[in-house]
This record gives sequence, structure tokens and C-alpha cells, in this order.
Amino acid sequence: MALNNRFFSWRASCYRCAIALDGDTSSPTNWRDMNTTIAREDGPDLAAIEDATFGPSITPIILPRWLDALDWLVLAVLNVALAFEVVLVFTNTLARTIFDTPIMLGIEETSQLLLIVIAFLGGAIAYRRGDFMSIKILVDSMPDKVRVFLNATSEWVVIVNSLVIGVFSIPLIQANAGAKTTMLSLDHIWLTLPMTLGTAMFVIFALIALWRAPRAASIGSAVLVAAMLAVVLLSKDAAWVDTSWYYIYLVAIFIVLLAIGVPIGFVLASVGLGAIVVTGGAPMTAVAMNAQRGAGGFIFLALPFFILAGFIMDRAGIGARIVDFLASMMGHVRGGMLQVMIVGMYISSGISGSKAADMATIGIPMNRLLNQRGYKKSECAALLAASAAMGEAIPPSIAVLVLGSVTSVSTGALFLAGFLPAAVIAASLMLLVYVRARFSGWEPTERASLAVVRSTGKSAILPLLMPVVLIGGIVGGVGTPTEVSTFAVAYGLGLGLLYGKFKLKDMWTVLSESSVLSGMIFFTLAGSTIFSWALSLEGVPQAIAGAVGDLGPKLFLPVVIILTIIMGALLESLVTIVILGPLLLPVALQFGIDPLQYGIVMVEAFGIGGILPPIGIALYVSCTICKTTVEQAMKPLFWYLAVMFVALLFVASIPWITTALPNAFNMKG
Repeated sequence: MALNNRFFSWRASCYRCAIALDGDTSSPTNWRDMNTTIAREDGPDLAAIEDATFGPSITPIILPRWLDALDWLVLAVLNVALAFEVVLVFTNTLARTIFDTPIMLGIEETSQLLLIVIAFLGGAIAYRRGDFMSIKILVDSMPDKVRVFLNATSEWVVIVNSLVIGVFSIPLIQANAGAKTTMLSLDHIWLTLPMTLGTAMFVIFALIALWRAPRAASIGSAVLVAAMLAVVLLSKDAAWVDTSWYYIYLVAIFIVLLAIGVPIGFVLASVGLGAIVVTGGAPMTAVAMNAQRGAGGFIFLALPFFILAGFIMDRAGIGARIVDFLASMMGHVRGGMLQVMIVGMYISSGISGSKAADMATIGIPMNRLLNQRGYKKSECAALLAASAAMGEAIPPSIAVLVLGSVTSVSTGALFLAGFLPAAVIAASLMLLVYVRARFSGWEPTERASLAVVRSTGKSAILPLLMPVVLIGGIVGGVGTPTEVSTFAVAYGLGLGLLYGKFKLKDMWTVLSESSVLSGMIFFTLAGSTIFSWALSLEGVPQAIAGAVGDLGPKLFLPVVIILTIIMGALLESLVTIVILGPLLLPVALQFGIDPLQYGIVMVEAFGIGGILPPIGIALYVSCTICKTTVEQAMKPLFWYLAVMFVALLFVASIPWITTALPNAFNMKG
């Protein structure tokens, strides 16, 4: 399976890898320009990244000239709104901390509006640009005509879902007319209107794609989707819907849509809608309400903020500074350069929160150093992917933020709880590297002089202080994780300007990148909310929780690990956290398991699932960065996966590892 196999589409993640080339700011600002950009010799080839991760079947939708203005206008609204909210939350937090008086009340209400705008308008822009997650295993193995047909089918599925959500959002607007928010007196219409407009944009973009597809594919796929809809509608009054066949039916819809490359957010929404239509368990307006609810509350605002901080940090070129310092400290140890990668990824994970950004920040400069010292590219790729999985629990991890948002577990406590478990897994990886070095002939480098250590340390001190600032702000009571996330943006911006690798003119580009990536994430979360809500109406979560609960407390966490790894491997999406997190938490509490231990174990298992082939996006990104193939990386990856799994079982068996730091700072889950 060579790098040009296209199994997964996540353009935004790999784009982040591309723009992280030593903070290069000459990267394209949109995907239509991507193929015309030439990578530097010291970074991964951008065309290789594209071929490795997504293929021509998932391409940006080129708009007619008259619609380009709409695309730009919506993106401008998103960027201005995101920048305004960052400034508002940042200044409000400072004012409350310094003067004990916030500048403005009701920020939660403005944040809710922003997140709904990002989820649906930003989601539509992300869809148009080809940034949505979709599994392409089956589609890309098909002949061209079949692939075009399946892609057209995917567009029709998007249209049907968007129409249903959009049409039933209109009664919601009518019902909320005249209602005002408590603090700012915002009309509730504004909290629903972005969903109506966003779904309309999805329909327009999908219709444009269908218009440009071969007529046979567009018409034939329309007939297929109409037949699928007919089956759903005719099943509404069928006797078998109350039997176990109903669940087989839902699973079949899920598998088929996932296999033909429908974006994951729409796959989940389709299954949820199908369940509601067949069972009649709730009015269809409730679908729109849950899609709106899925955009989340104030805590979710930390996601676009940390994503923005990650993009800024990428352009600030901090990865090379951290790597150079660690290499001067540890390069002389046996297998030292690989040890540098592990420690570097641990530190980087405490800066950006995004797995792809972490891999780019550390992986690109490390790849050069490892190549210079004769390490195999396959070893570099395998360890980079494993280290990314290790860092999933380190704050400000997006997975941890989502888990805190969808459960009752304190996000601040989860932030502290993740450090030691990740350190245990990192130490296990380092021990394996040390042992393998004795048999692989990995020679240590010459010990760096004290002057070099001092010089590289001085250069890296400000980036290394970033995690201290973030965690210190939360533990010290300066602000919540959401409020402190604005400090990450300000700190990253300051470093970028100080190092001269980030210009103010770059701000529009990073805002655009952040808005589009956030839109994809939040729309997927909205789709997963519809999915989990529909299943909860039928008692599916309760049945699953009961089955897991019957296994007893000793087997509970190992089963959680296995379930999360499997789902993380299949979806490689935060949907895994959204579905399993709140589902199994009551069972964990029933067994007396600390919610922090439960949450961190799940997040780390999710990270391991995210690097498993054939779908794990992190593995493909690491192979692209290190310029090797998945086949070559698999052999060393097996050893790292085995050690990580054992280390995670060790963490699951000793609660103290997870709870020690939160208890020390009197933060409870």
C-alpha cells in the first residue's frame, strides 16, 4: 500500500503539515492554489501530501464567478467574528483578573452565536473546499465510472440531509420569534438562522458539483438515493421495525454510507434521521434543535481558539527551536535522536492541541536531523505517529476539550490529569527506543558543548513556557480553559512577531484556516449529536452501557480501551469521544472509577486508534512527513503499538497516575 493510496480525506490536517515548513508563509491560502505551490527541499512535497491523504474524488467545488463573492463574504464574516470573540474573551478575562470587573457580561451568548455560525456557515465553506472527513477505502479502489457514480451519490445524501435540517429549522425560527437572550437581548432567531443559511449553502454547493458531474452519474445516483429514501419511508409502518432487524437496518445504513465516501458528519446525521423517521420517536423540528445544540456551549469555544493558536504557532517556526535544544541535551544518549522526537512531541502537544499540528511542528525538523544521522525513514514515521497518539491526553488536546464539553467531567481537572499518563506512555516508548537501539546500531551523536546547550536553550525558552502559561492560568484561577485559550492565541502571536516569521498580513490566512477547520469539526459534532440523540430515544446507549456494565469493574476500563481503539480506528474522528464519553461515564461512576481516570484512558485509547491502518490519518500524515510508505512503517510501528497498549493498561490499573496532579491542586473531576 504505497503513499498514493487514498484512504482518508482530511485536507485541513495535512494542509497544516504543509504550512509548517519552517514557518513558511508562502503556502497557498486556498486549496485551488495548492497544486501550484512547490514545497521546499527540506519539507514534505505538497503534492505527495495530497496524494497520500486524499484523491481526485474529493476535490474542492469550483464555484461560478458570481458565487465566489458569497464564499468570500461568508469567510470574511467568520474571520471577523472569530477575531472579535478572541479579543472580547481575552480582554474580558484580563479585566476580571486585574480589576475584578468584566468588561462585558453575556459572553456565553455571543459565543453560542459564533459557534453556530462556525458550525453551519463555516462547515459549508469547509465542504466546498473539500475539507470534510470521509473514508475513501472502497471509492478509490473502484474504476473511474463507478467512483464518479459513488461521489454523486454522496452529494445527493448531503443534499437530502441538508434539506431536512434546513426545512425543519424554519418552524424553529418561527417558534422562537420574539424570544430574547437573558443578558444581551439577542433575538433567538439569530441562533437558528445560520443553520438555515448554512444548510442552503450545502445544497447549493452539492448541486453545483452534481451539475458538473456526468449526467448519467448524477441521474443514476439520484434514483439510487430516492430508492433508499423510499425504503426508509415505507419502513415507517412495517412490523419489523420493533425487532432486532431495526438495529441491523441502522448498521447497514451506517456502513454503506461510510463506505461510499459520504462525509462522516452526514453519515451520522443520516442514521439519526433514519431512526427518527422510521420510529417516529420525536418531531422532525427536534432534529434541527439537536443539530443546533451540537454546536456546543461556551466551553466549546476553546476549540477554534486553540486551533487558531496552533496555526499561528506553526508559522512562528517554534518546532526547530525546541528540536535543536532537545538534540543538544539528549542527542548523545543511545537512540538519542529518537528520544528527542518523543520528548519533543510531548512538549509540542502542550502547545497547539492538534495532533496534525504537533506532528508537523516536531516531525519536519526531526525528519531532517534523523536523515542526516542515518536513521531509517520508516522508523521516523512509526515513532512520530506513536508519539502523536501518546500526546492525545496532554492539554490543550482537542479530544480532552470535547470530552469535558460532552460530559460532566471538569475540563480543567482533565487538563492536569493528562500529564502523568502521557508521561508514562512516553517513558515506555523511550525505554523501547533504548532497547532497540542496542540491536539496530543507532549510534549516539557527539555530546553538545555547554555553549551550544545554553544557546539553543535560550532560543527555545519562550516556546517551552507556553504550556506553563496555559496550565498556570487555569490552576491559578485566572480563567477557565476557554478563557485561557485566548492567552495561547496572544502568546503565539507574540512569539511569531518576535521571531519575525509571522507578519500581521498573515493573520487573515490563519483566521481563514482556523474558521474552515473549525467549521468541519463543529458540523461533524452537530451530526454526531443528531446520531446519539436518535439512538438514545431507542435505548441503544442504555443497552450498550448495560452490556459493558455486566462485565464488572475489573474488565470495564480494558473494554473501554478496546472499544475506543476500534471506534477511533474506524472513524478517526472526535465523534468517538462524543458518543462513548457520556455513554459509559455513568457505568464508570457506578463502579467507583474516578471520572478523570476514565476520561484520560479513553482519550489515550482514541489516540492509539487514530494511528491504526488502514484508516488512521495520523499514520498517513507521519509517513508523508518522513517520506516513506505505510508498509515500511508498519513493522516498527507494531512494537510501538504493543508497548503503548501495555502502558495504557498499566495507567488504567493505577488510578493515582491520573488523579495525583488534580488532587495536588485540589481540582476534582
